[in-house]
Amino acid sequence: MQVDRAGSFTQPASRGVSTLTLGYGLENNVPIYVDGVYQADSVSINSDLANISSMQILKGPQGTLYGRNATGGAIVIETLDPADELGGNVAVSVGEFDDERYMGTLSGPLTDTLGFSVAGYTRKNDGYITEIGSNPFSTDDDTDGAPIESDSVRTKLKWTPTDDLALTLRYNYSFASDARGVAYTIFEYPSAFVDLPPYRADEQDELSATRPPNTKVTQDEVSGKIVWETEVGTLTSVTAYTERRGHSDYDFDASKTNTFLGYTYSPYVDQFTKQQSLDFYSDAIDRFDINIGGMYYSDHFSNDYQASLQGPNLIPAYYNFLKQETDAFAAYVDVTWQATEQLYLTAGARYSDEDKEFSYLRDNFGASANWVGDFDDNYSDVTPRFVARYELDADSNIYGSYTEGFRSGAFSPTSFALPEQMTSVDEEQIKAWEIGYKTATELYRLSTAAFYYDYTDLQVGATVNRGGTINQEFFSADDAEIYGAEVEFNYYVTDSLNLRTNIGYLHAEYQDFYPELGIATGLNSATNRNVDRQRQDWSGQEMARSPDWTANIGLDYTTELAEGSLTLAGLVRYSDSYVVRNLSLYGPLASPELQNKQRYRQDSYTTLSAQASWTDPSEHYTIGVYGDNLTDEEIHLDYSGSALTGDYGHYNWPRTWRVQVGYNF
Repeated sequence: MQVDRAGSFTQPASRGVSTLTLGYGLENNVPIYVDGVYQADSVSINSDLANISSMQILKGPQGTLYGRNATGGAIVIETLDPADELGGNVAVSVGEFDDERYMGTLSGPLTDTLGFSVAGYTRKNDGYITEIGSNPFSTDDDTDGAPIESDSVRTKLKWTPTDDLALTLRYNYSFASDARGVAYTIFEYPSAFVDLPPYRADEQDELSATRPPNTKVTQDEVSGKIVWETEVGTLTSVTAYTERRGHSDYDFDASKTNTFLGYTYSPYVDQFTKQQSLDFYSDAIDRFDINIGGMYYSDHFSNDYQASLQGPNLIPAYYNFLKQETDAFAAYVDVTWQATEQLYLTAGARYSDEDKEFSYLRDNFGASANWVGDFDDNYSDVTPRFVARYELDADSNIYGSYTEGFRSGAFSPTSFALPEQMTSVDEEQIKAWEIGYKTATELYRLSTAAFYYDYTDLQVGATVNRGGTINQEFFSADDAEIYGAEVEFNYYVTDSLNLRTNIGYLHAEYQDFYPELGIATGLNSATNRNVDRQRQDWSGQEMARSPDWTANIGLDYTTELAEGSLTLAGLVRYSDSYVVRNLSLYGPLASPELQNKQRYRQDSYTTLSAQASWTDPSEHYTIGVYGDNLTDEEIHLDYSGSALTGDYGHYNWPRTWRVQVGYNF
């Protein structure tokens, strides 16, 4: 599992399955749920939570309960419920790049049956990207290129009128401003359309945009949860309504004075989502566990007034008005039968049905005919799930599973000069086989798994130039193969020393993928960057975000110090080289050692994170020191390119540190 970014969009990857389509209104194939609510937007999820209770990483396609667009798995987060006694905590953190964080929670009872909780978080950071000023020979007018700001408030009211009934009402607000994803810097192979250094930044963590990049999103979410315990089972209902308002603008050519390619401006991005899920769980029948449920999902997305600003005065060249309506329904059943004292058999299925309508208006200001496009499609599938689990003893078991996953098709929510350039993709389908062994004792916990995926109609996006307009176009990879193995081992050396380690091997490659592209990202060599209408054979090439080997080892040690407790912890993480997101190969005019090799790769790296925290004897006060990426590795957060610009991207955080002081009451 890793979490990357593509532009402003957060895109998790699990076992080689990841989202490779960009745009507002699109959903990930490793979805995120918070308190049972599906998070449809991949920008607003880039925010911090102050009151996490638990997090689960569900690997592999989710055929039943969390099966919406979940070909790769799911991330399930739960936040803290109201406490039985009044209490909470506050914390203040300061760190590098003028990082400031303030967080706190308050929770407790209002009456014998009514409880509340409030959690707040705010963060400001100057960011690690520097915008070079108008005088490239001086740093006096340099500014912060992509500062970060994040705010969130999460509230809960939980009413338990009887022992069998619980009703929870939630209101959540979040705001995130993080423009790193669109703070493009051209590192290599610049085209003739961009400035030359020093008037154009070409170093890591430097920026030279015509206007500062800007990505902001505000989210308001109201949800209600009802849990009713009956004599025959538990009925759970989750209802949610979410409003998101976004703003994004960026300079694609990453040049301060050259405006040939223009500046993209999207001030009014709106999304309104309604969802209702209903689940019933019962173990009333001897040796049977039964789950039955369904979900209704409705989403309205619009991007009004998306403009391309060009020329010295950044005058609009065209306007786009985009709208997408999604209505989806799913129903599932999942039954586990204890066939013997040691053998458990599970069978389930999920039916998914989705309608999408996409409409588009382009105003070309008389340069060419305006046009309106209306598109619609329906996507549906049945995804089964089968599991056999055999308990070797009270502490260990072996299992085998077969699961299918489904991700609905999509329209490309982007700018097109002509109606016939609109692209869409069919639904993704994945078939997954997995076997494994798990055991747990007082001294250690061991988990192993081996898996094989057959993946068809993968949705892949590529940046393509069509008649001077740069589009994000969609393609379908006919077939891909993924297989691998994982080992996780936790060893409790002593009561105060814990060791955690895991290692994973992954083979993920396309079997049949030969897309036709325009001037697409990274197709051309350094000496011939502007060749048009190329095809590349991506069959046999590595899938994005799929390093062959990953491993980490961590430990934590607690000892007494000054009558309080001192905890020391560290984590070393290794990742093999991998393609960040752009699958393109070096062209035929590149040097012989580079030809037909994937161009936009992240080198292998090893990172170290560490922390030390001390808690006073009363366990009220805690002070901690935290360090991340202490090896100062250069890790691409995004890496791509275009024949009209060159190879561009940005990096993740360099070495950072912070100090935090907290008080629990």
